[in-house]
Amino acid sequence: MVARSEAKATGASPDADVDPLTGIPSRQAFLKRLEARLTQEAVPRCALLLIGIDDFRAFNDMHGFGEGDAILRQVARRLRDASPRDAELGRVGGDEFGVLLPSISDPTLVRHISAAILSLLSEFHEVEGRRHHVLASVGACVVPAAGNDVSEVLASASLALGRAKRDGGRTIRFFKPQMRTDVATRLSLVQALREAYAQRQFELLYQPQVDLRDGRVVGAEALMRWRHPTLGLLQPASFIDALAASNVAGDVGMWLLHTACAQARVWTLGFANAPRVAINLFAAQLAESRLLTEVRHVLRELQLAPERLELEITETIALQQGDEISDQLQALRRDGVTLTCDDFGTGYASLSFLKSFPVDRLKIDQSFIRNVTQDPVDAAIVHSLIDVGASLRIGVVAEGVETAEQRDFLLANGCYEAQGYLYGRPMSAERLTEYIRSQTG
Repeated sequence: MVARSEAKATGASPDADVDPLTGIPSRQAFLKRLEARLTQEAVPRCALLLIGIDDFRAFNDMHGFGEGDAILRQVARRLRDASPRDAELGRVGGDEFGVLLPSISDPTLVRHISAAILSLLSEFHEVEGRRHHVLASVGACVVPAAGNDVSEVLASASLALGRAKRDGGRTIRFFKPQMRTDVATRLSLVQALREAYAQRQFELLYQPQVDLRDGRVVGAEALMRWRHPTLGLLQPASFIDALAASNVAGDVGMWLLHTACAQARVWTLGFANAPRVAINLFAAQLAESRLLTEVRHVLRELQLAPERLELEITETIALQQGDEISDQLQALRRDGVTLTCDDFGTGYASLSFLKSFPVDRLKIDQSFIRNVTQDPVDAAIVHSLIDVGASLRIGVVAEGVETAEQRDFLLANGCYEAQGYLYGRPMSAERLTEYIRSQTG
């Protein structure tokens, strides 16, 4: 019923070979033409472009499916205008289009055509008097290097498109055989991470955060490790990105929250000036509407004061989530939970983040601290970030402090909290407990 009404609206024939929304060949028809091209010559030579609209789901959420459909129709028309006369077009997915370039296998020419397509698509689209800036990415592959049959060639272009989107979008990426290996490795790692969670192979270490004026431990950042059954204790750099993108990230995040808060409760019972515990939130936790409920539940269950918990969030992740997560975070902040902007200064919209997400603390990334006493630029950046915190009356903590000279620079410029190897590497809860006890005598 919907397909017939769309076909009537666009003037398209309601048959299976025509996409009812855009009027260009459907996925089925496009793949038939690709197959014909691959089989008509002993050694076929052609190129396939897979064009995907960047962040189209977010566009639909913001403007509605009606305007989204109008954009798709305009994209189809512009693809016709930007593609060579003999190119074959098709809508191969919701917001993905295919362009088959027959008899073209020169990567330079393929890139030139792809660039022309992206340029035309990036021009403003007008829908019912409103102008929209729509951007896209291209995954390109050439035959026969990309494969010999339809499924293999389409998969190659899809891998290239996926890489283009992961690299930030608005770009062109060509298929490389290594991409298949990378995907297989990533899928294998994700499966291993699911098993690791089920088998309780994750554990937490804690890195002390200290008051630079007296060296007293005032906080501890909970850092994940994976005790792999054959590879030993793995650092987060080897798995954290895959974990964050997996469907087990939410569950692991909740385990991390509960485990760290349980340890904070132990410190609260053992020390008069117990350190707060800081945890990093996964994007999956922010995307779920239950974050506020779950944090409150954990704090209530463990009888832990909200002031003993610090949630670290990067500006990039937060800005992707929208108003709902902002409301949840601010409710937690009103409860007394500390909110910290992690890696401050490394994202693309630091000041916009502070306007949208008022926080209690800024964490200066270690990349600025590393050469702060040798590089005048780093020194100026750190000084400016400390000034931002002072102007907004929020705390500033520096990470990656390894030398007394770095500590002295921070103190002289008004930063009074830090973490880093100068004060301790990540350590077990037991070792940090002994460290705190040694300070209190």
